[in-house]
Amino acid sequence: MTDTRTPLDPDTAAKLADFSRAFKAAVRAVSLYPTGHPAIGTTLGKLTEVCGVLTANGPFRLEVGTHELYVGNAAPAKPDASIAELSDLLRRQLVGALTVNAGADAESWRILLRLLGRAPEEVRADGGIAALWATAGGPSLEIVEIDYAEVLREKLGGAEFAERLVATVVAQELELDEAGIRLLLELIGDPAQLTLLMDELERHTAHSTGAVRAGAFLKILRGLAEYVNRNNPPQLDQTLKQMGYAAGRLPAEAMLELLLHRSRPDAMAGSVDVVAAMVHRMSDEAVAGFVSNSVIAERGATDRLAQAFQALVPDSDRQRQLLAIAQQEVSGSEFGQQTAFEELWQKVETMLTSYQDEKFVSDAYARELSGARARAVDVEAASDDPPERISGWLGTVSDGSLRSLDHQLLEDLLRIEEDPARWRDIAETVTSHADDLIRVGYFEQALALAECVSDEGARTPARTAAARAVLERLGRGGLVRQAGKQLRTADDETYQRFKRLAHSIGPGAIPSLAEALSTETDARGRRRLRDILVEFGAAGREAVQQLMNAANWEVRRTAAFLLREFGGEEGLKELIPLLTDQEPLVQREAIQALIFNGTDAAARILVQALTGTTGRQHETLIKELGAMRDERAGPLYCYLVRHLDRKTYPVLYLGAVQTLASATTPDAVEALKFAMQQGNWMAPLQTRRLRAAAAQALRHIGTEPAIAALREAAGRGPRGVRAAARAELARLE
Repeated sequence: MTDTRTPLDPDTAAKLADFSRAFKAAVRAVSLYPTGHPAIGTTLGKLTEVCGVLTANGPFRLEVGTHELYVGNAAPAKPDASIAELSDLLRRQLVGALTVNAGADAESWRILLRLLGRAPEEVRADGGIAALWATAGGPSLEIVEIDYAEVLREKLGGAEFAERLVATVVAQELELDEAGIRLLLELIGDPAQLTLLMDELERHTAHSTGAVRAGAFLKILRGLAEYVNRNNPPQLDQTLKQMGYAAGRLPAEAMLELLLHRSRPDAMAGSVDVVAAMVHRMSDEAVAGFVSNSVIAERGATDRLAQAFQALVPDSDRQRQLLAIAQQEVSGSEFGQQTAFEELWQKVETMLTSYQDEKFVSDAYARELSGARARAVDVEAASDDPPERISGWLGTVSDGSLRSLDHQLLEDLLRIEEDPARWRDIAETVTSHADDLIRVGYFEQALALAECVSDEGARTPARTAAARAVLERLGRGGLVRQAGKQLRTADDETYQRFKRLAHSIGPGAIPSLAEALSTETDARGRRRLRDILVEFGAAGREAVQQLMNAANWEVRRTAAFLLREFGGEEGLKELIPLLTDQEPLVQREAIQALIFNGTDAAARILVQALTGTTGRQHETLIKELGAMRDERAGPLYCYLVRHLDRKTYPVLYLGAVQTLASATTPDAVEALKFAMQQGNWMAPLQTRRLRAAAAQALRHIGTEPAIAALREAAGRGPRGVRAAARAELARLE
């Protein structure tokens, strides 16, 4: 398609380039440095200063194209790397247009950059970049979001379809309906159309890194594989072969980036690693074509080509065969007509078959070196000149000031509204706003609004019912579900505030807190969430019991863990189904909850489970009971010594006796005395071994009651008991 854009005038083009460079520097600072680092303030100040120049004569609107930015349907006459990178960043989040108005301060830019730095799928899940900016931003910046799915639903074919398809996947989006997928399958099935597709991919990524081109190719590959595997599995093999032929058109850097995705989650279409499967099906012609195309384009072999070739073809014999095919293809090109071609090709062959740099250069560093070739660092763009101060009156209408006013207005409305029905409407609005703030990372502001709802709801009896309903909704919202991430770094005061809020919400917050705990990996965040949940006491136990049948196994495991922390006999019966859970980690948590409970009721459940389970669940139960050496398990082992069938479970019984050797309680001594007196004349060796273990455990305990028990056993009782006791007393002497 012909581009009808007119050239941008030099002055505006220069301003656009300055803006793109300042934006790039700010993006780098916000992503690399922690909040409060001086570099962030410096780069945001520079960006604010540049925007002041842009908006001197009114709003400045940018339309986002493929590797390009347009102002009034005009584009810079010369390509600019910083403009292309800014375009890619905005399109990644589906930003179609950005309007900069007067009053965009450093805080506004920081918020936008933080949103742009999030994963695109997370942003879309939270409502999209435009919706999030409407919550967290202000009037100084206006965002228009693109619906790329609607573009592809036009069901175009041929060149137009290929162009729009590639433009879409480069923009990090691929949502084709069935008609679009069928068109794509037809396109890759025709060699001429497939060549057209790869030409479009090359054109759209001409000024981008290999990672961008590889990412676009991977999205097409995975989308096709998912569709074919779902609707026509026998066709998957042919589809992967056709895409392998297309991959041969990739440049070396893009191929190397694509190969790095093998075994990664983004390369999986169901259970199929599409990259590995495609590479396995690449024909000799496709690989040889990849080599010849790269050699012709680069006028020789590069280190990236050598790495990619050896990753594609690890077998040395096949390498020689493919290079022979590639040599014939290259010899027919202009490059192959040189008089010294045979010598040049010998160098190519030597490098591709013997190149090794793994010992010296990591993959990440090698990619950075390759990317550095295509970029030039503009020293002037990194200028740290201090920005001019924004005028005082402009500060009163800045985005930050408006956000503060919004916050204050909502709190004031909660305080002054006396009508219960209207107050509930306001409280629900505040709760929704708090959830929106959490999505963009404003935990403190969201917590403050939630506290205001809780405090004002409790201040007047007429608001009690409305406040309870709103707080229950708050407990199910993002503020509680994302608490773990926020509590990792929150100070003690903020943690105490959140804990008070959670208990103000009541048991309704427990499911969300338990879900947050089940997914939290940070030790500090887990500890804080656990402490909050445990403090719910009896009310918490009742709410946790409802989570035992959760579909998510991590939630079931967390529920078992919390019941263990609550203690007591209440809720023990809820753990019984988890003893046969299909997820081993859930079963293990339930077993440990019963072991550490310390009551006869819990021990009785475990003994009953021993006789009522089979297969893997039975083996897990035996393993956990036999491996536990925690002193808190003492009451359980006392119970096992008294009630477990020694004949059926000799190893487990012996382990229980030996474990009691580290206990010093009177119950442990009594249990060991009981164990010494038991015997089975039909199993004399087992009886002797168990009596000796019990006597040894009493000696190891070494307390006065334990030694007295040994002396008593040595003086009376069956001969075997006397012998075992006397042997241990002799060791004491």
